[in-house]
Amino acid sequence: MQQYMLHCLQQKHRLIIQLLLLIVLILSRENATRVYRSCRRLPRSTGWWDIVWHQYSDARFKKLFRVSRAMFLFILSRIEDDLERETVTEEPISTAFRLAICLYRLGRGDYYYTIAEMTGLGVSTVCGVVSEVCRAIVDNLWEDCVQQHFPTTEAQYKEKVLDIEQMWQFPYAWGAIDGCHLPLKCPAGGAESRKEYHNFKNVYSIVLMAIVDAKYRFIWASCGFPGNSHDSIIFQSTELWEDITEREIIPSLGRNVNGVTVSPVILGDSAFPFRTWLMKPFTNAVLTPQQRYFNYRLSRGRMVTEGAYGQLKGRWRVLLRKCESRPEEVRLASLACIVLHNVCLDRGDTISKKLDLTRDPSTGELRDRATIRRLLQMRNCPKIRDTCPQATRIRNALEEKFWREQEGHGVC
Repeated sequence: MQQYMLHCLQQKHRLIIQLLLLIVLILSRENATRVYRSCRRLPRSTGWWDIVWHQYSDARFKKLFRVSRAMFLFILSRIEDDLERETVTEEPISTAFRLAICLYRLGRGDYYYTIAEMTGLGVSTVCGVVSEVCRAIVDNLWEDCVQQHFPTTEAQYKEKVLDIEQMWQFPYAWGAIDGCHLPLKCPAGGAESRKEYHNFKNVYSIVLMAIVDAKYRFIWASCGFPGNSHDSIIFQSTELWEDITEREIIPSLGRNVNGVTVSPVILGDSAFPFRTWLMKPFTNAVLTPQQRYFNYRLSRGRMVTEGAYGQLKGRWRVLLRKCESRPEEVRLASLACIVLHNVCLDRGDTISKKLDLTRDPSTGELRDRATIRRLLQMRNCPKIRDTCPQATRIRNALEEKFWREQEGHGVC
């Protein structure tokens, strides 16, 4: 009987201890903070963008993003539909925040890691946002802001010719073509890739080639060829070359100059092929005074390309500094910068003189041409021999015309 009583007492003690442990467990669960599971480890912070949008002045806002608030809202209205996201797991990044990240990257050229630390986002998130917004800008604004400035009718060609003649004193020209290097890290691909992308400046790059009108607007652009490619090869590989040579998109608007019919031409340097519609300077070892003066007039007409590239790279510094992205991403960013450059010109959003690389920031005076081309990493390819007799006759006629004007015989 005593053993039975002792066994019952032990069972009662165990039961009491189990009940006490159960009560303690229930009370601890009620007092504990509930933790919700999420797909991200760290909370997302948007404090930087809230401070910028609500507290920054208009001048400070433009200095940060290179565009005014009105221009920011205009760009956002054109690409907002492509940036909106419908998610069920968490709140997406706002479209204005996405555009701000992209403009900051293009304008400042900072590393993705720096922008990620500043905005409170992940590095891969920032990289994806920049690429996505750049693509939306090109897809939605390229046709209206770049392609529409390319002349397609006789009236538009006449307007382009008149602008260059009035502003740059070279007649019968409707645009100027030139290229520049966009530096980047060595792309993947081994020794073959290093050879293709390594240019004469001892850096790796891709080539941006564009045609500029008299008002510093880009009316055509091609980007993505390796930095070791020749200007002649690049231009002849584009669709524009095929359109001009085979489809003859340039209208017959010839003028008679000293018995020679001169059609609308594009101004280029000695590295481009010599055609009746593509004018280049004399490349003789010894030049006559008439030939030197012709080269001077043509060089002055081509200065519009240096001004356009100076404003482009001065405002959007991602094109000026060495980029850590892949060539495809650099190409997309450069096209987006061209669109933004034209949008700012069309809507009167001027660039500060301190950002214009064609001017000395300390004095505000125009830099000399050699300094500008070296600073912008503009192209300097080997010369191409003249092989078009008709183009030679046109150049000789223009040479005689310019010399007569220089001697005081008036415009002829």
